[in-house]
Amino acid sequence: MYKVKKKETFIPSSNGKDKLHVIVWEPQGEIRAILQISHGMIELIDRYDEFARYLAAKGFVVAGNDHLGHGLTAANMDELGYMNAYDASKAIVADLHRVTRSLKKAYKGVPFFLMGHSMGSFMARRYMSDYGWDPKYPSPYTEGSSVDGFICMGTGSMPEYMLQIGRLVLELEKSQHGERYRSTLMELLAFGTYNRGIPRTTIVNGEVRKRTNKDWVSRDPKRVDAYVDDPLCQFSFTLKGYETLFNTLHYIQEDRNIARIPKNVPVLFVSGDSDPVGHYGRDVLKLYELYHRRVSHNVACYLYEDCRHEILNELCRDKVFDDIDKWLETRLADIKG
Repeated sequence: MYKVKKKETFIPSSNGKDKLHVIVWEPQGEIRAILQISHGMIELIDRYDEFARYLAAKGFVVAGNDHLGHGLTAANMDELGYMNAYDASKAIVADLHRVTRSLKKAYKGVPFFLMGHSMGSFMARRYMSDYGWDPKYPSPYTEGSSVDGFICMGTGSMPEYMLQIGRLVLELEKSQHGERYRSTLMELLAFGTYNRGIPRTTIVNGEVRKRTNKDWVSRDPKRVDAYVDDPLCQFSFTLKGYETLFNTLHYIQEDRNIARIPKNVPVLFVSGDSDPVGHYGRDVLKLYELYHRRVSHNVACYLYEDCRHEILNELCRDKVFDDIDKWLETRLADIKG
């Protein structure tokens, strides 16, 4: 097990305006591979510190950036939830690629893995279409690809008719209030049903406590409370933010974009079977079958019983950490032959 050095820096965003906040967890020993993380909606990359340290201690460089409108990439609190770019979906994915190229320049010749969670998994799925093949940085290990393995966590999908309804409501709201408006209606449409069926109280240290509207995130009340208490995780998306989300979902669900994903990349889907984002595992299984047919024969899917949206912050997180590590180790063994 290696000691881990945590480094933070800023690099220019593809929007030409913002500076991306980037964190790198670097093992102080042999560097065996890179794992880049694309974080989810209304959070920040530093929330992956525990998981990143776990893998970095085993020789993985783990890195990621705060997306536009998130974390320390946002210029101030008012900019949280606003993606400052004409085509923000394209820009966020281009930012991920900027981080990738920086990592590959700094750590030459080692396998590269990509992981995305929730909205970050949508961005990572677009990344696989747009940058899965990078002629400047091809993988020496995976033919026809620049990525040696892709982990899709807490992901989901949305029927096209629902996207059209969402876009219609969004355009009506935007015409009245502008793209920086934080719409209660859009927030209700996006998250209104997520806490349905979850108990409204829990017992902590023998005390019955009322719970939060974020309990769909995890069964661990301490992790939920930490999330709720973090001001960088409690803002509302602007209409521009929801537009970015809808545009990304539309893009990654188009057949022509799925067809652009490199065919030799091993893929791992991981999710909780009580995660409303993945419609309680149903979407995840459909995506697993789709990727197996259209993308790669090397596709795995782990659904964790009773686990909710953030499986890295769930009660079973030790097993999740171990399972992801084992999948990565298997892939590294395949690469070494």
